[in-house]
Amino acid sequence: MMVSVLTFIGKVSGLKAASLHAQYLEEYIALARHLDQITVVTDTVEYIPPDLPPNLTILKTPKIKIPKIYGALKILNYALPPLLKLNNIDAVYVRTFSPPELAALWLASRISGLPSVLTIGGTWLFGKPYERPSVKKALFRWILRRAAYAATRVTLYSRYMLPEVRYFIPKLDESRLRIIHNSVRVDRFRPSLPPPEQWRGRDARRIFWVGRINEGKGVEDLIYAFARVAGAVRDSELWIAGTGERGYLSYLRRKCVELGLMDRVFFPGPIPNEEVPRYMANAAVFPYPSRGGEGIPRAMLEAMACEAPVVATSVSGIPEAVIDGETGILVKRLDIEGLAEAIKTLLGDERFARSLGRRARRKIVEEFSHEVVIPQIAALLRETAS
Repeated sequence: MMVSVLTFIGKVSGLKAASLHAQYLEEYIALARHLDQITVVTDTVEYIPPDLPPNLTILKTPKIKIPKIYGALKILNYALPPLLKLNNIDAVYVRTFSPPELAALWLASRISGLPSVLTIGGTWLFGKPYERPSVKKALFRWILRRAAYAATRVTLYSRYMLPEVRYFIPKLDESRLRIIHNSVRVDRFRPSLPPPEQWRGRDARRIFWVGRINEGKGVEDLIYAFARVAGAVRDSELWIAGTGERGYLSYLRRKCVELGLMDRVFFPGPIPNEEVPRYMANAAVFPYPSRGGEGIPRAMLEAMACEAPVVATSVSGIPEAVIDGETGILVKRLDIEGLAEAIKTLLGDERFARSLGRRARRKIVEEFSHEVVIPQIAALLRETAS
């Protein structure tokens, strides 16, 4: 059976970009090897790789940057291709929480009757059970629920996400659920890479974190934990890479000043995708102190593929990849003291840290690599389309 799949991406960019969109495109390129046709809808094209497979089509929609109506127009532009069944679409595949993508899946399923697969990659949008969400967040949740109820199949990164999904999407038919992990390109994220330019010529044991810098990621907890580590390990440094709201970044920098850490904590900003593996492969520790809302964080999996020893909180789907004492160290959520002690343990016992890193990479290769996960997604899309 010939299968043509339509999917979405926020923007088409190369590995010089410092966003996840480049990695999503890598996934779609890999997915194209297992499908007959894949059409990627976007409203922003920054860079098209020269080796794009012939059966992968980039469909650029109009982009009108008018405040307040941009979102509504984007929903319309994203919904039209599946509604019109362009490129003889057999199934729709959505892997993010972007409202235009969710709305496109919902409308295509309800109006055109197209089969669809929705990936719920995290639970951050759900919030806390008794939280009063903003109007914007409440609308996002409403669209997500409509899309989840309309989808033919719904995939989760981990079985550990099920309790939160059951609570916030209570009418979801669990017979339509599938568990398919987040995936990593293990040929690009690998150990023994040369260090980044910023780290050359100066010896230090670097604790490296990268991602979207916000409260939910536990970055403030990491800074407080590092204050305890810095006093015990004199040659240690903390690097916090990525982007975040200006006000929150200023707040974190003030905390570093208050704790006397400004000469030990570095905020390099966004790092191009092509450079990130070099940081991870040369990190003494990769901490991931999330407060919740995760699926299985991609950055953590990438660090594990680079054999970086990982310390992470036991929330959401993280224990699916980080087996305490085997592929990393798990600590409790908001446990600053436990986080600090785990980091000090890895900095003080290099043999143990290396063994964790080697076992972590083996687990990623066997369970989370593109070679394992992408065929699972393709098989599910073929099953759904049929």
